[in-house]
Amino acid sequence: MSVFKELLSIKVFREGKAELAVRRQRQTLADAEACERERQETLERFRQYAVAQELDLYADLCRRVVRLRDIEDVQQSVADLRGQELRHQDLVREAARQREQERERLDGCKAVLDEAARAKQKFVELAQAHADEQIKELERKEDAELEEAAETRRDRADWDEYHAEEAA
Repeated sequence: MSVFKELLSIKVFREGKAELAVRRQRQTLADAEACERERQETLERFRQYAVAQELDLYADLCRRVVRLRDIEDVQQSVADLRGQELRHQDLVREAARQREQERERLDGCKAVLDEAARAKQKFVELAQAHADEQIKELERKEDAELEEAAETRRDRADWDEYHAEEAA
C-alpha cells in the first residue's frame, strides 16, 4: 500500500469518526430538547394544578367559619405551591441550559467534521496532483526514450548511408 493510500485511509477514518460524533451529538441534542419540552409541560401541568388547588383551598375557607390557624394553613399551602412552581421553573431553566450546551457541542462536532472533510479533500487533490505529475514524468521518459530510439535509428541510417557511399 502506498504512502498516499495509507494517508488517505487515515483521512477517511478521521472524517468517518467526525461524522459519527456529529450523529451521536445530534441524538444527545434531541434528547436534551425532549427533556426540556417534558419539563416545560410538567411545569404547565403543575401550574394548572396549583391554580385549581389554590382555588379549592380558598373556596373551602369561604364555605365555613374558620379560625386564624385555618387561614394561616391555607397561606402556607399556597406558599408551598409557589415554592414547588419555582423548583419546576428551575428544572426548566436547567434543561434549557443543558440543551444549549448540547447545541454548542454539536456546533463543535460539525466544525471538526468540516475540518476533517476539508483535510481529506485537500489531501485527495494533493494526491491527484502528485499522480498527474508522475504520469507526466512517465510520459516525458517515454517520449525521451522514443526520441532516443529514433535518433539511434537515424544515426544508424546515416552511418549505413555514409559507409555505403564510401564503399561505392
